[in-house]
Amino acid sequence: MFLAAATTTTLNAQSIAAETTLREPVRAEAKSESDKNRAAKEESFMDRYYELKDSHPALATACGHYAASSYPQREFVKRYNQIKVAYPKLSLVWGNYAGSEYTLEDFAKRYYEIKDTYPELSKYYGDYAGSKKTLTEFIKRYNECKDSAQDLSEVCGQYAASDNPLPDFSARYYGIKASNTGMKNCFGEYAASTKKLSSR
Repeated sequence: MFLAAATTTTLNAQSIAAETTLREPVRAEAKSESDKNRAAKEESFMDRYYELKDSHPALATACGHYAASSYPQREFVKRYNQIKVAYPKLSLVWGNYAGSEYTLEDFAKRYYEIKDTYPELSKYYGDYAGSKKTLTEFIKRYNECKDSAQDLSEVCGQYAASDNPLPDFSARYYGIKASNTGMKNCFGEYAASTKKLSSR
């Protein structure tokens, strides 16, 4: 009788374990589908732009940086506040840092590297510091834009920081400019990104 009870208990435990094992892939699959849907939404530049603008109006100048980045909103805002506290005088580049993949220390090093080497390019310090380009690569791309696309003079820094070829960057820039989406001051960030303009 004791043997029968132990066997029944073992069978019940195995049955529960089997059911749990069978359920796990379903949960994982559902989570995976949820992640895909979230990723699809994050690919839309416009959705991300208005997501930050609506929830953090004080960060209006950083909306383009957030929209182009891959960070969740909470992490982006945390990084934004981190540099705001550490470098209060560098307000023009807070968004560049928040959207970059650098630590604060590495971003600051890159910021001062371009500042010390090219003081006349102050408008583009943040673009370089947040980019993955070496200073030589950045300057080469900056000059390419400046010399061959004077109509893009306002966004040469964003082009220099991007991986997009000049024709693609230009097409994306004029695409968002003509879209009348109301997203002012972020045309360069969109053109430099690979995100879709809209999820529609």
